[in-house]
Amino acid sequence: MSLEKFIPNKTALITLIAACLIVIISLGIRQTFGMFYFDFSIDLEITLSQFGFAMGLQMLLWGVFGPWFGVITDKYGGHIAVFIGFVFYLLGVLMLISSRLNLLVWDLRSFMV
Repeated sequence: MSLEKFIPNKTALITLIAACLIVIISLGIRQTFGMFYFDFSIDLEITLSQFGFAMGLQMLLWGVFGPWFGVITDKYGGHIAVFIGFVFYLLGVLMLISSRLNLLVWDLRSFMV
């Protein structure tokens, strides 16, 4: 059995914990959308097919832009990629909140969230 530490230094531990928190928060919100579908359908007046299309499009765009964020991470660092992702996530949530004010936002927020 090796006597090496599993986590070599404090910075690696902090990075690991921060990455875990980001994944827990972002996926936790996505995973609970299904539980609140009936609230979405009543408040936003959307159908199940529109909701499913938005979720499917979000997953497709997640897969398309994943490699690009990998390039950003390699070139500029992980903190820049996380910040850019946070900005897009924030814009998507703000568009979701303000969707009742503007009908065009429904088409645009599918790309953001």
